[in-house]
Amino acid sequence: MNCYVHGEKEAVGTCTRCGKAVCSDCAVHVGGRLICRNCLAVGMGTSGDKDPNTAFLIELVGGFFGLLGLGYLYVGRTNDGVLRLVLWLLYDIIAAVVIAALIAVIVGLACVPVQLAIQIVVPIWSASQLKKELLQGAPQ
Repeated sequence: MNCYVHGEKEAVGTCTRCGKAVCSDCAVHVGGRLICRNCLAVGMGTSGDKDPNTAFLIELVGGFFGLLGLGYLYVGRTNDGVLRLVLWLLYDIIAAVVIAALIAVIVGLACVPVQLAIQIVVPIWSASQLKKELLQGAPQ
């Protein structure tokens, strides 16, 4: 079996992340595991001895408070963490704007019947008052 990067070199093992065969130039030992340089470059092999349950809780709670990606940052997967963090913040901003616009439209639509009622009732009341005053001979 030969290295997937250097096809002419004999592989010394397979990456525990992507499963590809790697030579001694491409292999990196991280936490007792063999990781290829590509997985290491994208932050997939740097979790080391981080507790998966802690990473889960950090990611979950962070996500609830608009900071999705903190769990990935905690385990050293910086690229994935920053990407999730930025995309989640963008999503939160877009969602807030859309929800605010929808609320404004709904409140506006709820006010239309009230405004129509006022536009009809007030002129009728005013005209009735004027007619009543004129019939009673009130001073002008």
